[in-house]
Amino acid sequence: MLVRDMMNRNPGQIAPDATLAAALQLMADKKNRHLAVVFGDEVVGILSDRDLAMVYDPDGMTEDRWQGAKVRQVMTEKPVTIGSGAPLREAARLLLRSAVSALPVVDNGQLVGMLSDRDFTRHFAQSE
Repeated sequence: MLVRDMMNRNPGQIAPDATLAAALQLMADKKNRHLAVVFGDEVVGILSDRDLAMVYDPDGMTEDRWQGAKVRQVMTEKPVTIGSGAPLREAARLLLRSAVSALPVVDNGQLVGMLSDRDFTRHFAQSE
């Protein structure tokens, strides 16, 4: 089985200059925990719900200031990526070795999907 067989083919993506509030709304709308951060056609980062949780401190940052903060301020730059034709075993090893929970799937420099640890869990939970 290959990455393309399990990846989310409609991943959320956002620009680095978008606000964290916009990112949070997009995650909620798409029911995703990760967004690819894309500038032009290039994947320049990844933003996770954990990234958002780490910067949101109700005691240290007002909601207005948090909502005005930019994605580029908290995203992980130069994310680990994988191609859609890679074997799933390679993707699983890469997730574990890199200690990340999602991989943007990139073919020929273009974002084509997202593969997360939950995709693996969902796949094995549904298979017999």
